[in-house]
Amino acid sequence: MNLSRPRPSCPVRSAAVPVVAVLVAPMALLAPAPRVTADVVPPASGIAGAVEERVATGVDLVSGPVPGNEGGGEQFASVLTVDLTEEVGIEYVDGGGLTSPATVADMAAAAEPPEGSTVVAAVNGGYFDIGATQAPMGAGMRDGRVLTSPGEGFAHAVVIDADGTGSVRRVDFEGTVSLPTGDLDLDALNAPTVPADGIGLYTSDWGGHPREHVVYEPGTDPGDTAAAPVAEAVISEGTVEHVADTPGSGPIDEHDQVLVARGSAAERVAALSEGDPVGLEHTLTAEGADPRVVLGGRHVLVRDGEPVPVDDDSRAPRTAIGFSEGGEAMHVVTADGRNPATAGSTLAEVAELLAASGAAQALELDGGGSSTLLVREPGGVRPVLRNRAGDQLREVPDGLVITAPEGSARTSGLWLRPVLEPRPEHGSPTPPQEDPRRVFTGMSRTLAATGHDEAFGPSGPGAPGTPDDRTGELTLSAPAGHGDGPRFVAGGPGPVTVTGRAGALRSTVDLEVLPVPDTLRATPGRLGLASSDDTASFVLTGVTEDGERAPVEPVDAEVEAVPDLVEVVGRDDGRFEVRPRAGEGAGTLTVTAGGVSTEVPFSVGARTVSVAAFDDAREWTARSARGEAGVRPVAGRDGPGLALAYDFTRDIRVRAAAAHPPEPITLDRQAFAFTVGVHGDGNGARLRLGLTDGHGVGHSLEGPAVDWEGWRDVRVEVPDGVGHPVTLSRVYLVEDDPGRAYAGEVVLDGLTATGPPSRPDA
Repeated sequence: MNLSRPRPSCPVRSAAVPVVAVLVAPMALLAPAPRVTADVVPPASGIAGAVEERVATGVDLVSGPVPGNEGGGEQFASVLTVDLTEEVGIEYVDGGGLTSPATVADMAAAAEPPEGSTVVAAVNGGYFDIGATQAPMGAGMRDGRVLTSPGEGFAHAVVIDADGTGSVRRVDFEGTVSLPTGDLDLDALNAPTVPADGIGLYTSDWGGHPREHVVYEPGTDPGDTAAAPVAEAVISEGTVEHVADTPGSGPIDEHDQVLVARGSAAERVAALSEGDPVGLEHTLTAEGADPRVVLGGRHVLVRDGEPVPVDDDSRAPRTAIGFSEGGEAMHVVTADGRNPATAGSTLAEVAELLAASGAAQALELDGGGSSTLLVREPGGVRPVLRNRAGDQLREVPDGLVITAPEGSARTSGLWLRPVLEPRPEHGSPTPPQEDPRRVFTGMSRTLAATGHDEAFGPSGPGAPGTPDDRTGELTLSAPAGHGDGPRFVAGGPGPVTVTGRAGALRSTVDLEVLPVPDTLRATPGRLGLASSDDTASFVLTGVTEDGERAPVEPVDAEVEAVPDLVEVVGRDDGRFEVRPRAGEGAGTLTVTAGGVSTEVPFSVGARTVSVAAFDDAREWTARSARGEAGVRPVAGRDGPGLALAYDFTRDIRVRAAAAHPPEPITLDRQAFAFTVGVHGDGNGARLRLGLTDGHGVGHSLEGPAVDWEGWRDVRVEVPDGVGHPVTLSRVYLVEDDPGRAYAGEVVLDGLTATGPPSRPDA
């Protein structure tokens, strides 16, 4: 059959990040963008394909691949450069309280920029007490007001001074509590832990998290008479309002302050009486100076322009911030990770990127699932996600937003770029694709165009709520090749500059035209559809004789399908969507483009296979994080079973108890879902499965909270984007509520997987 792509029913929206899969030297990639007024910043000298965007006056984004060190493979980095001499603002944001985390997107949406300005970018903050109080481990300051003090190991911070310049400096907290019996040193402010024999101050900025968690060691029974004494005093307008031997919880009134003390300091606080005067003073300084904004971090990565060695060679998504020698330029770096394209970057690699970008000093912020960079696109109405940390956005306690002046909303420029998004966001049905700025001779590359004003912000009649989409008006021209509406049809091999016009607006985009492909590859290479209600998608990559790769759009392909079993529809995001027409069957799709073909086997229907019958239960082992765990063979519902016992009373942070098979279990086919019989204990620990997919990326498949007693079958779906085949490494229970402590035991019986009726090689 011939595959015809339906016309879109809505305007084509901009891709989140146009990228170019060309290895470039770190220094070339991260060279500061020139101060020009073009619609989109032209490539800096020496950058072999990195994509640059003008976000606002004084704010530029450079994105692209860079080589990893020591066999790390290709990495992907995004570098936001902010000229602090322009009219830009750097503001500290949180989720409404230091113990009330929110996604960076929610923080950016709730931020209140200065009048006449708008939020153009946002980034996550430093490390925090994850799974417990959720409070930042480092220092925090907003508009000169101290929010939190630095914890041990988090003495350095991103600092913005009153003159707007930035730096990485050591911060010091000092405070005094003046009691009727004499003065005490104030050890902490809104911190996740009060030191032994110390005293901490908590304010309305803290939020409503129980304050007992900052004084009791994990697993301590507050009623234990042998435990060190604890005391809390509520101070209102300089006098004691209430004293208790158990810290409270819930929001603190903005007019109140709460002292929480341990050990010898608690004895002093417990001796206070209602009405006693109490004086409170504290300061946060950055190497002797009073800053305006402070955001705490962990490792110093660059000092005096040189990378600083760090004893951590793990690979993960990363976030870091650096500053130029005079503090007039800020560089925000994120590195992708935990996805099929890259496992992540090391801190040494991030340090090299920052030094190459011109950072004289730089600091590591929280990475992993916390790593988040939001940046507005030219003409965009709000910042959008630019990095890929392998999961949905994590809620974090704090971050920074970058603001810039609003424009006139009168369209004065055009942003032209490919529609295809090679790095889809979490949950997207589209697999990762090759570089969309490469195209084969005679094939198409669909472009999109958005109008923007002189400040690179939203424009047109729908501003500021709707982008000024000009894709439908596009006419394209180039020295070689030709336009067909928003599609550019490539001519002969070589670099080409495509000019797009929409009315009086004009912009260009640089593409690389490759020779016709020698082979085609589909990703994934085989499709399994569980039922007639399911769908599956693949993308097509062409490969030249020399190994150069580029995506092939559906408009350039023909698909021969089995019409009684499936239909195939081309989508504007570059994927081929396969829809079943029958409840069961198997066949092969033949896809042809550029004179070459590839085959994509598919199946419709499902078969359940045994993964673990637990007849080898004696060989399973148990592991625990911040708790205790044990496994033993028992009688199951219909045969052998595995009992998983756990004790979650020893800590308030995230606790886990896992059962591990003798060897990781690799399936021989795609898995749609897993099902396991569970005899619940009613305690409410959440069941999860730990997998590693065919790309080497780890996944935690979340099941229900085991809040029932007796037997129940639990089905856990395998999400889109997981590479097959998968390997099962553990079945485990998790408790992430610091207010819940308990012990119990569940029994597992008959772990199965539902997948296609045949193996991939059948």
